[in-house]
Amino acid sequence: MIPSPTGLLVCAALLLLGQTLGSAVIVALMASLAFGSTAFAVLPSLGGSSPLIYTLFALILIGRLALQRDGLEEVRAELARHPSCVVVLLLIVYVCGSAIILPRLFQGDVGMFDMRESGGLEVPLAPTSGNITQSSYFALGGLTCLTLCIGLRRPGALRAMEMGFLAWVAMNVGLGLVDLLGKLAGIGDVLLPIRTASYALLTDDIAVGFFRIAGGHSEASAFAASIFAGLVFSMTYWRVTQNPRAFALMLLALGLLLMSTSSTGYACLGAYAAWLTISACLFPFRGHIRRSDLILAGLALLVATVCLGVYLVDSSAFANVQRLFEDAVLNKSQSSSARERGYANYRSLEALIQTGGIGIGMGSSRASNWLIAALSQIGVIGTLPLLALAALFLRPPPTDTRRDAGPLALHEAARATGLWILVPAIISGGNADPGILFFICLATVLSCRDALAAVPVLAPRPRTGALQRRPAAQRGRTRHAPPQAEQRRGI
Repeated sequence: MIPSPTGLLVCAALLLLGQTLGSAVIVALMASLAFGSTAFAVLPSLGGSSPLIYTLFALILIGRLALQRDGLEEVRAELARHPSCVVVLLLIVYVCGSAIILPRLFQGDVGMFDMRESGGLEVPLAPTSGNITQSSYFALGGLTCLTLCIGLRRPGALRAMEMGFLAWVAMNVGLGLVDLLGKLAGIGDVLLPIRTASYALLTDDIAVGFFRIAGGHSEASAFAASIFAGLVFSMTYWRVTQNPRAFALMLLALGLLLMSTSSTGYACLGAYAAWLTISACLFPFRGHIRRSDLILAGLALLVATVCLGVYLVDSSAFANVQRLFEDAVLNKSQSSSARERGYANYRSLEALIQTGGIGIGMGSSRASNWLIAALSQIGVIGTLPLLALAALFLRPPPTDTRRDAGPLALHEAARATGLWILVPAIISGGNADPGILFFICLATVLSCRDALAAVPVLAPRPRTGALQRRPAAQRGRTRHAPPQAEQRRGI
């Protein structure tokens, strides 16, 4: 292992940030997710793999639990408390075992489309270093989920996780702004010194005259997927809490997503906007209109009015924007990269059929769709439990409007984030691993549900015009019915 001094320095800075926000490791873990191209070391024995800095904080969390005297007892209690954690543990065993067995079982009998080691050419199936690295990342995410489910039960831990999510969104936005300002100033990629991962960097590209924003990631599409997840979290959190800081983060994330020039980002934003519109239209039928929906509708109307005014003054003002939309969205399916991705998906599905639905092992190939990659690599046996875990995000919170529960905002924001991060993965994700953010959101949702279930229900407020409670001096007085009434009632 060759340590990266720059990566370790970034880790130390994030630990200091986490210490000031209430939890050094939890906040640092969340904030480190914004550094998608910063590694803390290089592993030559695994083909030059460079683990990102978030893996270091996840290992610290897991190691701290393993070193506790009653660590195994807490794990046993957590598995008994949450059956979904049992599913996660079984998935870890299956994924790691199949990554070793399946490439050797079907070696030479199945072709795979490997874009990493063969330059995008089709090669016969064989064990690779990707089997170890990808299954290790999946195991790390699953164990982090289990560790967080235990750790978030401690007093103040959910508040620290809440600060961690907000720090992640803020760090993502901050790195995106730094990248954009550096390119606008003509300096270029000012974040290049912290890009220590052995990834192919596409950080200086220009699309139709627009700089492609990469932020702390290695390319614009990865940044767009991350900033989209941050947009979902900040918007959901703001809709529940009406927090002005979350509203500011939401606007900044939306602006950076629009300027990212990523087809994946635009597709995700369109799907999310459509869902928000449908949700807002259904609220009047439920008896009320949310204030946040009115604010969002007002902002959309304001932006549309300004754009229309600019267009009426200068009809060519949005010419570059129109060309960008055509290249990134309308004509994307005709590009060479889209055809290559389509062929990769086709070969992955063919590998699934050739193996009888068993799969060829985690990390054996690379598709362009998370669901197709999962089916081809871990097979139907591994994909169904993974989809069952994703379905947990569809459950509403175990509460009603009469509960006064602080974890409600974190529950709803993490639930929405865990569900919507699968959208960019389905559009252009190349790995079967849903990512550590998926498992963090799962642990957060499970922990918040426990906290919400423990909060007592408050008495409902009296409605306007309803009968008020009588004063204490009159509570013992009862009005007796007239004798005629008593005779009629048989008293």
